[in-house]
Order: sequence, then C-alpha cells, then structure tokens
Amino acid sequence: MFGNIDFSPGVIFCDVTNDASCLKDEDIFQVRYENLPIDLVIDLGWYRTNYAIMVIKDMDWTEPLLVKKCTEVSDLEYIMNECALFVRMLLRNSLS
Repeated sequence: MFGNIDFSPGVIFCDVTNDASCLKDEDIFQVRYENLPIDLVIDLGWYRTNYAIMVIKDMDWTEPLLVKKCTEVSDLEYIMNECALFVRMLLRNSLS
C-alpha cells in the first residue's frame, strides 16, 4: 500500500496492509526511526470509526507530535506520505 513512499532511514516494523481483513485492526503499519538524534515512530491504526496516523517521539504515546485522521482507505497513502515528509523534516532539523 505504501510502496511508493520513502521511509528512509526508518525501518518498517509492522505491515499488514496487504491483508484486507486486518485493515480494521489497531496495529496496521509502523515505521521506526531508532538510534538517530531523535527516536520517532510513524504508526497507523484503526480506532473505532477512523484511521489515525501518528508521529510519536521517544515512545511518548500520550503526546503525539502529529495526528492525521481519515475514514477512507483511499486517503491513507496521501496522509502517510505527509507524515513521512514531516519525519524527514524533523530529522533534518535535529541534525542542524
């Protein structure tokens, strides 16, 4: 589903996007950016009525840096790309 998105230098930790029966689960897709100046996670899950893609810093799930929500699977690629760009900007800024 996200094959056209550049997540580098992150590592895909969880990906069940190819299994339609899992697209209403809390754990659908996750990219981890570890052992860098800042540790980040991009996380996609289904939460009762909508998808949420969150950017998490230092595993602090109580205060995400960014949260994007939608209800349609067709919107996920665009939103995930926005989140990947946001993470790359954060990483660039942490290096300067």
